[in-house]
Amino acid sequence: MTRSKNPLTLDYKMKGEILTTVKSSKYLGVLITNDLSWEPHINQVINDSNKILGFLRRNFSRCDSRIKATAYQSLVRPKLEYAATVWDPHQSQLINKLEMVQQRAARFATSDYRRTSSVTSMLHTLHWPTLQQRRKKKRLMLLKRAINEEIAIDIPSYVKKPSRQQRNTNLHKYTPIFCRTQCYKYSFLPRTLNDWNSLPTETALSQKAAFEQALDTFIKSS
Repeated sequence: MTRSKNPLTLDYKMKGEILTTVKSSKYLGVLITNDLSWEPHINQVINDSNKILGFLRRNFSRCDSRIKATAYQSLVRPKLEYAATVWDPHQSQLINKLEMVQQRAARFATSDYRRTSSVTSMLHTLHWPTLQQRRKKKRLMLLKRAINEEIAIDIPSYVKKPSRQQRNTNLHKYTPIFCRTQCYKYSFLPRTLNDWNSLPTETALSQKAAFEQALDTFIKSS
């Protein structure tokens, strides 16, 4: 993997056979590219999700709203969010393309395809937060569990709290990670640490269910 314009080309062998060089490869369901761009993976996720949503529209058209919403939440949204803590995009065009899948699902769930209807109102009626909000919540919850050593994700030694805490309101904050590239800046750890630092102290230091509830309130208001 490299982002260099003039990369070194080396041949790697296994059992005497030269390994084929590819631009992308799927690992645990996530498409990883040689330039660390998540756009191909996100486009694949969107295409697959639209196919499932199309299947639901063809076969559940006469069902009531509750069944349609449950079908979307059970079959489509998990596809849109699988491993999203890794590939959560920051580019507006990719964010909007993902949101459009849920917007189509909202029209399906409410059986309202009129151009004059507000999709935002439909999402509010269905109590569906945006997918971007859900991805942010999942990243912060994963970081919280890593900080508390509840999962096997080690926080690197270079992630430290400031040597001097100015006020009690800064007790949860960490020193931001300096990033030279956009790719690293918007990867999980640097990006989520910045989001973590923006949390109110009482939210960051709360535990389990209280943390999730406070996090929902903060993300909706931000």
